[in-house]
Amino acid sequence: MNHVTPLSKWCVVGNTPIPDLAPLARSADLDGLHAYYRGPDGAVLPDGPFALDIGTLTLHQSTRHEDHRSFLRVEPETVTVRVSPLNEDPVYYAVNRLRGLFAYFTDLLLAPLVLPALGKSVEFTHTSPVHGTDTPLLGVRRLPYGVLTRTQLRGGETWLTDASYEYDPLAGFRAPHRDDPLSAGEAQIKALTAEIERIDRTTPDGIRYATLLSGGIDSGTVTYLMATSGLSVTPYSVGTPWGDELADAAELCAELGIGLEPVQLTEDQIVASIPEAVRWLGVTEPEVVEVALTATTVQRLGAIPEDRVLLTGYGSDLINAGLYRPYDHRDDLIEQVLTAVDRTRYSNELSNRMPLAYGTTTHHPFWSWPVMRVALETAPECKVREGREKYHLRAAMGTRLPEPIAWRRKIAVHHGGGLQQGVIRRLEKETGTEERGRFYAACFAELVLRVAGGELEPADPWSLFEAAVRRVRDGADGR
Repeated sequence: MNHVTPLSKWCVVGNTPIPDLAPLARSADLDGLHAYYRGPDGAVLPDGPFALDIGTLTLHQSTRHEDHRSFLRVEPETVTVRVSPLNEDPVYYAVNRLRGLFAYFTDLLLAPLVLPALGKSVEFTHTSPVHGTDTPLLGVRRLPYGVLTRTQLRGGETWLTDASYEYDPLAGFRAPHRDDPLSAGEAQIKALTAEIERIDRTTPDGIRYATLLSGGIDSGTVTYLMATSGLSVTPYSVGTPWGDELADAAELCAELGIGLEPVQLTEDQIVASIPEAVRWLGVTEPEVVEVALTATTVQRLGAIPEDRVLLTGYGSDLINAGLYRPYDHRDDLIEQVLTAVDRTRYSNELSNRMPLAYGTTTHHPFWSWPVMRVALETAPECKVREGREKYHLRAAMGTRLPEPIAWRRKIAVHHGGGLQQGVIRRLEKETGTEERGRFYAACFAELVLRVAGGELEPADPWSLFEAAVRRVRDGADGR
């Protein structure tokens, strides 16, 4: 495996020229608005008004609200941004109210190039985010979920912004009504099957698929549904120095009659991915960064061919789980799920920024709204029963797979505890502190410094890693 160099994709729209972006992107001027765009596959903006799908950064033909997508639309003297209630792919904004300048942008790491054009300096907050719309940079905010903003030139000289908010769909799931585990599991499998069929309909003919397969029920269900639907799918399973689930993944593949591609990652390969994980997430919360390390390392090393469309089981833990604690009240388990989903709307864990940069297409079927809706309609006593999490999904898959596979007790090794603890030990040794959040903040600070110096794309990972270590040891970690 070799390190693959990413090329970030993004769009910036503001009411002032941003000279530092001009050499990096295609640009267009529309009646007082300046757009800078670096889309996939050399995509170009039309000469006139346009709308972009934020998730794919492709021209957006429809701006319907019911499809739960985010879009950015530019018309003469007007910028409209709509953020999905799921909020997977962020849109940031910065303003200088004294000078009447503003900019919307889809990549937080562009801030060092955008802020000076607005007459603002680049400064770190030095504190942990208080709200999901906060960022590590002063004066840069993330648009909240479910918002529709319209910034418009009034009277030929004043830009004013109006904002309206959609009803939060999560608010309707505090009284889940699906109370039979098997039927709830079957309903979710039906929704997952429909989502996989939708993905296949929108995928060019002849494209092959891949899954990230662990020993868990989530990626196992996605892999099973794809294989039994007749799709050409190759599962990839990751092993680390701290453990693997290759045998469990191979057992499912043998049942399905398909091959398994093992991906062995070293400790150095994983920790070298930390700066890049921080770069694509745009957040520095330790648990979020650590969860993202497996996918980041797989992408960074090109472990899965870029011509394959990747499907994952990510998102299922959020909508289907709930910590099993016998003394928990039913409402506590409902609240756990809703809180986890709400938090993920700001974590960027399921953002499309990294796949776009690597030219890969990635889908998370569990994080599609039809699947989420079924899961959120399912009572917690169906999800957590007899000491088993995702009981309903296992019950349904148990009618399709042998009992040892459907009801396997997963031991977290690389997506969870094993990898996380291994990384923590390595960072404590490198930095001399148990406060690993300082190291992640230092990675972000170093990335910002590099962008300000003209280096937008992550280059040598060890150079970034070692610079962040020095920042922590010198007390200059950006917090």
